[in-house]
Amino acid sequence: MRTTTTVTNAMNIKSYLNHIYMDDPDRIFLKLSYMGEKINGLVARSDHNAHAKSDADHDYVTLEVPAEQRGKLFSPATGRLVSPEHVPTNEPTRGARGCCVCIRPSHGMLYAPVTGRITTQLPSHNAIGIMTFDGVQILLTVGDAPQNYRGSAFRQLAWQNDSVHLGDPLIAWDRGILRDEGQNDLVVMAVTNPNDLASVTPLQHRMPWTTVVRPGAQVMSVEFPNAS
Repeated sequence: MRTTTTVTNAMNIKSYLNHIYMDDPDRIFLKLSYMGEKINGLVARSDHNAHAKSDADHDYVTLEVPAEQRGKLFSPATGRLVSPEHVPTNEPTRGARGCCVCIRPSHGMLYAPVTGRITTQLPSHNAIGIMTFDGVQILLTVGDAPQNYRGSAFRQLAWQNDSVHLGDPLIAWDRGILRDEGQNDLVVMAVTNPNDLASVTPLQHRMPWTTVVRPGAQVMSVEFPNAS
């Protein structure tokens, strides 16, 4: 009897909902709109709380660079490698003086290419700086002129002063919104302090430009000056 009652109740609920929405289909859109606003509000509140917590705590935890990661920079995104010469309008590439890797992403997610601390961020949430604990400074950007983007397509997942591990998600973005705004989402990873290092070598020249890379694949190597 309990099973029969449960089935009957379920059928009654289904019939009730069908009756409501067939009589007034606009209610479906109103309900979906209401739910969408609530979800967006929860996401915004979560981001605000994470940012506030980062500013308050500063997360000053020392993360040592694992031996197997030292001297290596890994891909911050999934996609195809692009020669910097093929993206002459990209401002971060022009400013990197050859110490950079460009990726045409296939997904809207940016990951930490190293273990380190976030030192820089933009209000538009589409650029982030990281410094490793052995002194490599890295700038990650999404787009040709990140400072000009409005930021509506981006969601930042880690904040200034946070410590991050290799592979941690940093930024997510909606590729459809960027296309509608006439923007692209080229990912550039640049080493910004090459003069403090013995050498910075992108590994792109050893790979065909059609190479697909994923987070965790090494794309640059760094050598440190002798401590003498």
